[in-house]
Amino acid sequence: MNIGQVKIFSWSAAGLLTACLGLYVFFFWRDLETKRRLPDAAKVQAVLEAVEPVQAKAADLVAYEDVRRLYLPSCEKCKGDPNCRHLNWTGKPPPPPPSTTGPAVDEKPPRVTAADLVKILMVKVDTTDAAQSAVYLKYRSKAAVLNTGTGGVIPPLHEGDHLAAPHQGVRLASITAQGVVFAFDEEGREDETVSPDEFALGTTIVQVMEEGGLMLPAIGAIPRASAAPWRPTKTTAFGQNRWMLGTDDVAYANDNYAKILADDVRTARHQDPRTGKYDGVELKAVTPGSFAERHGAQEGDVVKSINGHPVTSVQEAISYAKMNANQFTTWEIVVERNGRLQTFYYHSPQQ
Repeated sequence: MNIGQVKIFSWSAAGLLTACLGLYVFFFWRDLETKRRLPDAAKVQAVLEAVEPVQAKAADLVAYEDVRRLYLPSCEKCKGDPNCRHLNWTGKPPPPPPSTTGPAVDEKPPRVTAADLVKILMVKVDTTDAAQSAVYLKYRSKAAVLNTGTGGVIPPLHEGDHLAAPHQGVRLASITAQGVVFAFDEEGREDETVSPDEFALGTTIVQVMEEGGLMLPAIGAIPRASAAPWRPTKTTAFGQNRWMLGTDDVAYANDNYAKILADDVRTARHQDPRTGKYDGVELKAVTPGSFAERHGAQEGDVVKSINGHPVTSVQEAISYAKMNANQFTTWEIVVERNGRLQTFYYHSPQQ
């Protein structure tokens, strides 16, 4: 087949297809009005009615009387009631009820001591007015109570207050310097006393290197003793958040507290963002290597209280410390650090 023949064949095929397409368009437009008309409703109805209904097979149906006769008697509870909702479709009789003739089981929950429910963080005792005494505590995991408040510390409790549910039967009977006395609504149960956790001064905490020698980690610039110190010249850390005040540092602080406040720290009154009330003294800046830093101060700390006495200004803190200089041998400073309350203990040099 030469090129001329191929051309003739192609033109013929194209002409034929064009003719077919033209005929399709012609017949489509001719019948367009007919296609647009909806089908005759009467004819549609007649076709639907002409379909024979499907007959259900008898084998697919079970007589209700047979079900009631065979299965309902198996329910001992309803005794053949046609409205029984406890059908046992296996046809087997239900198992007998458990025997109750055995010894009675004591369902009373185990008794939990107050010391297992709460941890005493700080006790504030007012010897002139017991209503002003307060205790700061946290619930232990065994109490199954979510700690709420700043740093997980719940608001202070006073005498007569109850613990949170489900321990609302435990009441604070009294708050003393020795601890908190808890009373119980449970009949015949005696009161229990829970004291704040104390650090044993005679305990030495050490770390051992691989070679077997002692490794004493340092906290900042404060020296750490290998045993609990009694009268160091410089303030020495001997436990978590615990320091033994040095004799030289105590004398220096008494004579130069104004210089320390001017050179070592920059302070400001702190306001509670929720209430707008002043609730502490914030350390805006702490000079590195200063006297204040050697005693545990950090930038951003908010001093909340001293030995349970709330402070809202530097003048108030200095006044309280001077008035009670001879009243305490241990100073407990509650500080909010990174959103959590921590208690720092400063022990006076032992006599």
